[in-house]
Amino acid sequence: FTSAKKDLLKWGFDLVRGTSAVQSIMDGEQKKMEVSFEKDLKTRARALGDANVTLPKQGMSSEKILDLMQHATTEENVKWESGLVSGAVYHGQHQHIDLLNEAFAQYSISNPLHPDIWPSVMKFEAEVISMTANMVNGANTGGGSASCPDVCGATTSGGTESIILAIKAHRDYWRDNFGITKPEIVVGNSAHAAVDKACDMMGIKLIKVSLDAQTFKINIDALRAAIGPNTIMMYASAPSFPHGAIDPVRQMGQIALKYNIGLHVDCCLGGFFLPFGKTLGYSLPDFDFTVPGVTSMSLDTHKYGYALKGTSVVLYKNKVLRQSQYFCYADWTGGMYTTPTIAGSRSGGLIAQCWASLVSMGEEGYCNHTR
Repeated sequence: FTSAKKDLLKWGFDLVRGTSAVQSIMDGEQKKMEVSFEKDLKTRARALGDANVTLPKQGMSSEKILDLMQHATTEENVKWESGLVSGAVYHGQHQHIDLLNEAFAQYSISNPLHPDIWPSVMKFEAEVISMTANMVNGANTGGGSASCPDVCGATTSGGTESIILAIKAHRDYWRDNFGITKPEIVVGNSAHAAVDKACDMMGIKLIKVSLDAQTFKINIDALRAAIGPNTIMMYASAPSFPHGAIDPVRQMGQIALKYNIGLHVDCCLGGFFLPFGKTLGYSLPDFDFTVPGVTSMSLDTHKYGYALKGTSVVLYKNKVLRQSQYFCYADWTGGMYTTPTIAGSRSGGLIAQCWASLVSMGEEGYCNHTR
């Protein structure tokens, strides 16, 4: 009923938005937002100095460039260092940041697209994926045990790309193996907007269902009712950004197995504290590959993994599903072109500093921060 109501409201809005009266109101509201934006962010940006709208006739000196940046960051860093931000900076200790900056500098020109030139970057990337998979019971290495030992994955530019790639992999896999050409995904209203982006980009029907009014977790009955013959996957948050609620992943896993559909767990926010919370003995619901039915997960190393912005990990239950994530074009005139993620060239520096963050923190460090 809720979905039908939203569809009806959208239809009604689309019907009237083209009228002159409604368009005039919308134009007026947009103008207000533009004025507000002009007064706030743009005014503050202009206070930093003249804008370079064209290339300078002569290049600036290194000293001047760094002086301009130093002046800007001296003022800007005051805000986050005082703790007056949310969701922007996750680790503010300068010793750790200095390590990451130095690691990045060592590999600033490297590109994982060319592992023959930078094999160490390939090693770092593989280890980041393996360490992350082990945290969520998804690898069987180092003498440990795992609920799902065939888990594999890839590093990405952030949680949004991780989620988009997971959805792309499910779309292609269910198309190629089950003939579903009009795919649908069922999520709760708290799902990250990256899901909307993915469905918009790939022409997937997105079905959003209500949350439990008390817990703000996805409503299991509504979820079950929304599943149809074209459903390829569900999406769970662990936890959700708006409410910090962990969806009932174990129940969703049972539904996934019953209907033979995928289940992605968005652990971008919780990926580097929920596992350690369990290690420390906190009472937390199951959310990872210990749950039968979970087919993929996303975990952001650049949040509570304390790496610099621009790194995340997407994990899959097995290599077969991950294969559907890849892009491969054999008939390009430049030769075979294959990439594991959306980007072609990527920054080896980001991978190197991500690896440095994980190994410098270690399990003990993450447990201490979680505690």
